[in-house]
Amino acid sequence: MDIQYLGEHLLPGILGKIFIWLSVSAAFFSTVLFYLNSRKKQEGLRSFRPFARGFFILHTMSLLVVAFILYYLIFFHYFEYAYVWQYSSSDLPIKYIISCFWAGQEGSLLVWAIFQALIGIVLLFIARKWENLVLSVVSLSQVFITSMMLGIHFGAIKIGGSPFELLRETVSNLNGTIFQQPDYLKLLGDGNGLNPLLENIWMTIHPPILFLGYALALVPFSYAIASLIKKDFFSWIKPVLPWTLLSLTFLGAGILLGGAWAYVSLTFGGFWSWDPVENSSLIPWLTLVAGLHFLLIARKQHHGLLVGYIFIGLSYVLVLYASFLTRSGVLANSSAHSFGDNGMTAQLLVFLLVFLILMIVLIVINVRKFYEKKEELLLSREFFMFVGAIVIVLAAFQILFTTSIPVFNSLFGTNIAPPADRVGFYNKWQLPYVLLVSGFIAFSQFLHFNVNSTRKFLRKISIPVILSILFVIPFVFTGIIKQVNYIVMVFFVLFAIISSLYNLIFITSKPRNFAAILTHIGFTLFLLGAVITFSNSKTISTNTSPFDLGDAKSNNENLMMVKGDTLYMGGFFVVYTNKVKKGNLTEYQVDFLKRKNGKYIKEFTLFPSVNRHPRMGNVYNPDTKHFLSADFYTYISFVGVDTDYIVIKAIMNPWINVLWIGAVLIITGSSFAFYRRVRKRKINNT
Repeated sequence: MDIQYLGEHLLPGILGKIFIWLSVSAAFFSTVLFYLNSRKKQEGLRSFRPFARGFFILHTMSLLVVAFILYYLIFFHYFEYAYVWQYSSSDLPIKYIISCFWAGQEGSLLVWAIFQALIGIVLLFIARKWENLVLSVVSLSQVFITSMMLGIHFGAIKIGGSPFELLRETVSNLNGTIFQQPDYLKLLGDGNGLNPLLENIWMTIHPPILFLGYALALVPFSYAIASLIKKDFFSWIKPVLPWTLLSLTFLGAGILLGGAWAYVSLTFGGFWSWDPVENSSLIPWLTLVAGLHFLLIARKQHHGLLVGYIFIGLSYVLVLYASFLTRSGVLANSSAHSFGDNGMTAQLLVFLLVFLILMIVLIVINVRKFYEKKEELLLSREFFMFVGAIVIVLAAFQILFTTSIPVFNSLFGTNIAPPADRVGFYNKWQLPYVLLVSGFIAFSQFLHFNVNSTRKFLRKISIPVILSILFVIPFVFTGIIKQVNYIVMVFFVLFAIISSLYNLIFITSKPRNFAAILTHIGFTLFLLGAVITFSNSKTISTNTSPFDLGDAKSNNENLMMVKGDTLYMGGFFVVYTNKVKKGNLTEYQVDFLKRKNGKYIKEFTLFPSVNRHPRMGNVYNPDTKHFLSADFYTYISFVGVDTDYIVIKAIMNPWINVLWIGAVLIITGSSFAFYRRVRKRKINNT
């Protein structure tokens, strides 16, 4: 006999499922009708444009209703729903309840789909002659993404996972569970709660910004596919450049915000650990950077269009690959950021292959029609842009290959081990690419398009070369940079920065692009900051207490502190003075002191904390004091139970602000470039 459950709120879930079906259906009809409308001139078909637009608007509105319902369930703590129970709890603050929305696979897919839908609405107003084919590609992508929220089964085949599945529906056998009771909700208690690592303000910003970058990458792909179908190989470049810049801006911002989250939430002491999921987001950003430069060359010189098509198209395919890596469970043993396998692996793979094959087939069909042979001018801006973009692509594929080792093992039954020292491995391989790209950035600052004078070029670069040598000398003699390969790299990075500044002041190339110069300065400053910071990062928490921590490594990297004792650590005297408990979170006050005239003067205080989650164990949160020249980064490595002692690890990261300044300049420069493109387009249209 069926159990009549009490207190369940079934109506919102039913409505949510209905609107998901409506969104999938509307996206499908929109795909078909937009494509048919693009063929009407050749086949005499009637105009389907109003219907195609109507279905796309219906699709978008349905997704917004789905999002509203899911937020409603989360905010009112309806724990009878599996998604709500899994990722939220009644004691979460509002700012973290918002994060619950995209904490799981279904919610993050919904965020991605909504962004793509809203971008599609914008395209309805501005795409003009490209509307039919561009929107048909956007709608097709929406069919795939929204179908992943259906949560239906055909025998052993599963299509999607529904965010409106009831918790009792996830249990295969109800015998012996609380779900045998009609009033099980009274026994259920609280939700499982958000992962404590996600209880951070950066995680309320990082995921949606990253997903917006992913969504924006679809637009250049859609224009590329549309132009190949229309066999209009050059006029698509102008409208696609602003979208490419916008995608780079938000994808880059999402990656950097993720780095900021890692820096303040994780305990490896840095902002980037070459984690496979981190890498999977970086790879499409790199290929999109390369694709942008190929398109700029193609627009100026009608050359390099093939690689422009390949890497603009490949960027969105790599976004799909990033989603596959994160969601399929293939990285479950090699990344802390990936989801487990929830049965959608085949669906994710089909999504990826459809778009990859579509791109390959159309390029192969048309490749002879847009290829134009052109004499290579070795001393020209386009040549250095082209070779620099190729180097970026090579860097991306080195990261892609190593990141994909778990995929190769899964596909071919191999047992290739990923690099043990991940950071050291990637840094070693990426250093030559960084050196080359920096050099090409520097050289391009002194070149015009087409023919350039060798004598003038050499005369122009002489001063920046001399200045770069003079600036690199202090780095060497002060011991900031010790390894020869890093010395060479810092020289080229400084060469790129000085050359860009030189161009900014003296206009050494024409046309001078202020936004590009700003972005290049930011990029090279970011590299300089990364090299200086993490080649000079120093653990300062050597154990100066009378207590032994068990082995030499622990004593060299940690400091045991009994409450009230004053100990020496890395140029400071430190004292553990207090602890304050706030719910699951316990903050430990550690004062950093300097001794002046026989007295201890407090310089600053840090509050590393431990989140003792009742269901997910202890999470150790670092705290950081930022100075102009260095950061002091501290976290709890061990804490005694019911005792007044802690063990801390402290790291000094010098000149990390150079890195963050570079990051801000990258985003500012790309944003300004987007503004210039949009403004120029408006002026031309009027």
